[in-house]
Amino acid sequence: MKITKQEAGRVVRKFGMKERKGKELFYKFVWKERIILTTAIPKGKGPFNCGNDFRKQLLLSEEQLESARKCPFKRPDLIAHLKNAGEIPEDDEDDEVID
Repeated sequence: MKITKQEAGRVVRKFGMKERKGKELFYKFVWKERIILTTAIPKGKGPFNCGNDFRKQLLLSEEQLESARKCPFKRPDLIAHLKNAGEIPEDDEDDEVID
């Protein structure tokens, strides 16, 4: 799947992932003080040649990542997906506020 670095950055920010800067931009999805997902995006512009790895790190299908890239798949959708995958307990509620 082709995705640019800028699009990947928009996706992780949309999901409310926490950023840590270094040689690359590292992101983590934290749920109730537990790290659920991590990924990294190389700095700079241009194509993101690891789009498939990025998708797998986020535990998304190609359709879900494409939807997130285009806007409809947002943080609540990611949380529901992670609950279905057993990464987050079913009865947990999201207390994070994301713009």
